[in-house]
Amino acid sequence: MRQRPSFESLFRHSPNAYVLLDPELVILDANPAYLTLTGRQLEDIRGQRLHEAFAADPQHPESTHVQELLDSLARALSRRAVDSLPVIRYSLVRRTPHGPVSEDRYWSATHTPILGEQGEVVAILQHTSDITELMKDSLRRPGAGRQPVQQLEQGVMSRARLLQAEGIQLRRLFAQAPGFVCFLRGPGHVFELVNDAYRRLIGPRQLLGKTVREGLPELEAQGIFELLDEVYATGEPYIGKQVSLLLQRQPGAAAEKVIVDFVLQPIIERDGEVFGIFVQGQDVTEQQRNEQELRVYREHLEELVRERTRALQQSETERQATEKALLQAQKLEAVGKLTGGIAHDFNNMLQIIGGNLQLLRRSLGSDETALRRLDSAVSGVERGARLASQLLAFASRQPLQPQPVQMDRLLGQMHELLNGALGSAVRVELDAADDLWPVFADVGNLQSVVLNLAANARDAMAGSGTLLIRLANCTLDDSGLPGAEVEAGDYVRLSVVDQGGGMSADVRVRAFEPFFTTKRQSNASGLGLSMVYGFVRQSGGFVTLESEEGGGTAVHVHLPRGAAAADRANGQPAGQRMSTEESDETSHSVREPVGAQSGAGLRILFVEDDPTLRMLTGEVMLELGHQVELSETAEEALQCLERQAFDVLLTDVGLAGMDGVELVKQAGARHPQLSLVIASGYAVDAAEIGLNRLRTMLKPYDIHQVRDLLDAIQAERVESGGETTG
Repeated sequence: MRQRPSFESLFRHSPNAYVLLDPELVILDANPAYLTLTGRQLEDIRGQRLHEAFAADPQHPESTHVQELLDSLARALSRRAVDSLPVIRYSLVRRTPHGPVSEDRYWSATHTPILGEQGEVVAILQHTSDITELMKDSLRRPGAGRQPVQQLEQGVMSRARLLQAEGIQLRRLFAQAPGFVCFLRGPGHVFELVNDAYRRLIGPRQLLGKTVREGLPELEAQGIFELLDEVYATGEPYIGKQVSLLLQRQPGAAAEKVIVDFVLQPIIERDGEVFGIFVQGQDVTEQQRNEQELRVYREHLEELVRERTRALQQSETERQATEKALLQAQKLEAVGKLTGGIAHDFNNMLQIIGGNLQLLRRSLGSDETALRRLDSAVSGVERGARLASQLLAFASRQPLQPQPVQMDRLLGQMHELLNGALGSAVRVELDAADDLWPVFADVGNLQSVVLNLAANARDAMAGSGTLLIRLANCTLDDSGLPGAEVEAGDYVRLSVVDQGGGMSADVRVRAFEPFFTTKRQSNASGLGLSMVYGFVRQSGGFVTLESEEGGGTAVHVHLPRGAAAADRANGQPAGQRMSTEESDETSHSVREPVGAQSGAGLRILFVEDDPTLRMLTGEVMLELGHQVELSETAEEALQCLERQAFDVLLTDVGLAGMDGVELVKQAGARHPQLSLVIASGYAVDAAEIGLNRLRTMLKPYDIHQVRDLLDAIQAERVESGGETTG
C-alpha cells in the first residue's frame, strides 16, 4: 500500500507559501517557499505578530492595507471557517545593501483556521500568493483602464480557490493522520504543530507556543527531554518501541501509563543545521494490554493443559495401580477359594486316615512295634491337619474367636517372647502412639501375625539388625484406599519395619501367595505371609507392603477400630462348635477307643458325599451306640427327613449339588426339633445362616470329638424334656 505523505513533508516541500499563526496572530512557523517569497529569515519573524513583522511603510502608509488583512483573519477566527482575500495591496520592505527598500506588491491570501478537540481555533494557516506581476500585466493591456475590477478579482479568486484547496488538503492530512504528530521548533523544543491524535494522547491542554517542558512537565525524569536534546544536537533520528510513559491526561487526575511507538526525526536546513524535530508515532497501550491479556490467557490455558495432562497421567497411573491391585486381589481371592477347596478335600483324606488309625488301634493289642508305627502315622495326620489349618487361614476360613484387644498391651506382653524367638542380635524397638484405639480380633492369631512378620524381618536382616514395630491410629477416606475391596473408616496400623535387603518388584507381587518363598534352603513352607494376609482379611482389615531392593521392607497391617471391626469381622460362628483350638491332644491324637454307651442312642441322619468317609464316620457312630442313616446328597437327605423321624442331622459342608449350609437351612425350617450339626474344615457362622442352634464340628475330627458332641446333644435333649426317637 502506498504510504501517505506526512504533513511535515508537505509543509516543508510545498512550492506554495505557508505561514502558521496562533490565535493572537503570532508567527509560529513558515515554510521555505514563504520565506523566499517575503525575503525574510524565520528567526527574524517568528514570535512577532504578522502585521508587526510586516509593518506598513511609514512614508507611504496608503500602500499597505493592514486593516483588510486583520479583518480577514478576524473573520476566520470568529467564524472558524476559511476566509479569502482575492487581492490585497500590501507593500513589502526588502533589505538591500543600500538599506531597506519598500516595494508595492499585490497579494492573494487564504486564511484556514485549525480547530482543536473542543472546536476552538488553535492556529491559522495562511496561504499567500504574490500576484503583483499578474496585476501589472492586466494594467498594461489596451483598455485596461476600462476593465472592470470585478473581472480581475474573479481571476484572482479562481487562483485563490486552487491554492485554498491545497491548504485544505494539507490540513486534512495533518488532522486525520492515523498516528500522533507534532513539530517541535528549536533547541527549546517549542510546540508549533500538533494533530488530533496527539491531543487525544496527552489530554486537553494548550501546547502551541510552549516548550515540551512547559506543556508536558510530568515527563520530567522519564528520559524524554534528554532524548529530544540528543536528537537535536546530533541530527540523528531515534526510533522508540513500546516506550512506557506516565501522562497526566486529565487535570487533577493521577498519571496514567501509556505505551507508545514513535520516531523522532530531526528537520535539517539547507545549510545542514537542525531547526526542529518532527515527532510521529502510535499509541499502542491498548494493543499491549490486549497482547498481555492474550499472553496471560495463553499461559493460563497452557497451565490448565499441563495440569490436565498431569491429572490424566496421575489418573492413568492410579488407574493402573488400582487395576493392578484389583487383579492381585482377584488372583489372591481365586487362589484362596482354590486353597479352601484343597484344604477341605485334604481334611477329608486326613479324616479317613485318622479314623481308620483310631479303629486300627483297637485290634493291635500289645504289639509295641505296630503301636509305634501307628503313632508315627498319627503324627503325620497331625502335621497334615496343621497344614490344612494354615491353608484355611490364607483362604480366610479358619475358626476365630475375636475379642477386644489393646495392641500396645499385647505387644508389651510379647516382648520377652519376641526377644527369645529373634535372638540377641536383633534389637526390637516398639513405637506406639498415645490413645491407641482397640481392635476386635482373635488374640492367638494376632500373636501369630506378629511372630510371623518378626521372623521374616529377622531372616531378611540375616539374623542381626534393628526391627521397628510401630502402632498408630489412622483414618482412611475414599481417596486413600489401596483397593476397591477395602472400606473407608478408622484403622489401627501395625507396621513391622526391617533393615534388610528389601524385595524386588516380582517378589512383592507374589509375597502373599501360598507356598511362595525365597527361603528354599531353610525348607520354609511359604505360608507365613499367606496366613497373615488371610487372617487380616478375615478380620476386616488389609495388608500393604513397602519395599525396594536394598532399602528394607515395611509390612503394614491395618485392623479396623473397635466395635466397627466386630461388625465387619468374617467367620465368627454364633452357635456352639467343637474347635480344633480347644485341645491339640483332643483334636488330633488317637486315644483309647470308647465302647458303646449305655441306654438308647440317638437316631442320626449322616450326609457325606465321600463314600469312604461316609462309611467310616457311620461306623464310628454305630460303635458309639447310635442309630445311623447314611445319605450321599442333600436332596436325598431331605426326602429321608420327610419319611422318618431323626434326632440329629449331621452333614458335611461341601456336597455335590445342594451344599450343607442350604441343607441345614431347609431342614431346620421344616423340623424345628431336629438338632443340626455341620462338619467343616472352617468355621460356619450360624448367625448368618439364621440358625442359632447350629453346631459346628471342625475337620479333621476323631472318635472322641464325635462322642463328646453326640453326648452333649443327647444330654441337652433329655434336659429339655425331649425324647430320642431311638
